[in-house]
Amino acid sequence: MSNGLATVASGMVGLAAMGALAAARARRGRPYLADGLLVAVDGPADPVAAAVRAGFAGVEVAVRLDTDTAPPVLRLDCAMPDGEPAPTFEQAVLEPLAALVDESPLGRVHPRRAEPFLLLVHADPEPGPPPRMTAPQQRAALLLQAARPEYEALDLLLRPRAELLTTFLGGRVVPGAITVVLTGPYWSRADLLGAYERFAFLEGRFSDLEPGGLPVTVAPLVTEALGARIGWDPQEEWPEFPAEARHILRSLVGAAHAGGRRIRFVGVPEEPRHVRLAFWQELRAAGADLIASRHRAQLARFLRKPVDRERKHRAEPRRPAVQDEQKLNGR
Repeated sequence: MSNGLATVASGMVGLAAMGALAAARARRGRPYLADGLLVAVDGPADPVAAAVRAGFAGVEVAVRLDTDTAPPVLRLDCAMPDGEPAPTFEQAVLEPLAALVDESPLGRVHPRRAEPFLLLVHADPEPGPPPRMTAPQQRAALLLQAARPEYEALDLLLRPRAELLTTFLGGRVVPGAITVVLTGPYWSRADLLGAYERFAFLEGRFSDLEPGGLPVTVAPLVTEALGARIGWDPQEEWPEFPAEARHILRSLVGAAHAGGRRIRFVGVPEEPRHVRLAFWQELRAAGADLIASRHRAQLARFLRKPVDRERKHRAEPRRPAVQDEQKLNGR
């Protein structure tokens, strides 16, 4: 009887080892997609695993502060079945990322990749319509805005893991395995601007490229709502991507790169499929640093296709050598 149990146990160990070996081989064979970003603001509940399995360079998650607990807990803002509580940000995001870094010989999320993994954190606005303000009033309100409780909760979670994170320290950017970027208009700019040491950065706007905007050490990434900027109407059928829209897109990419920033676009159509693919093709040809989507399998397949180097070379402007921007992106 004992011999039989030993045989079964050894067989289970052997199966487990084979499974681990297969997983390791799968990890080694997975292509890294430097311009891929998984948008996981509405799920799944394991966003890190989903993004890394696809080979993406980053993931965007949404968080909310659960004030029903004492003390309040920062959770993912995603739908859960049967009224189950959403996983905490620490459980679903920070712990898996830390485990991947610990397992990597280079101390990075993706094996054999030096550049930091990009973690975008979105916080939803408070319920209710925002007040009507002019653009100067909006900028002044953002600068005077007090730190949101979500940021305080996030900062408390990030500080114990400082050795993993790209850090701003006394005017200098120190690269880490993970770069945290706060996205959306509801984070306090003043809180980050006044910090001597911090473990997060902001996703800026195109106005930050102008004099008086956020420096690259605060906002290394800028975003633009592409659909609204080029006047895309979902009711219209474009026989091909308009030349004027292509010019606008490439001008935006060029302006961001000239300012030493990386750029991604929001408001990119997700449906129908042929429109989505057309926009992705134009983003890639224009030299956009990140292409983001909820459609992770489709985006991964698209990004694995060879790039038309000649077309991309014609579209992409030369980037300046900006020391802090290079450090932040591990270049």
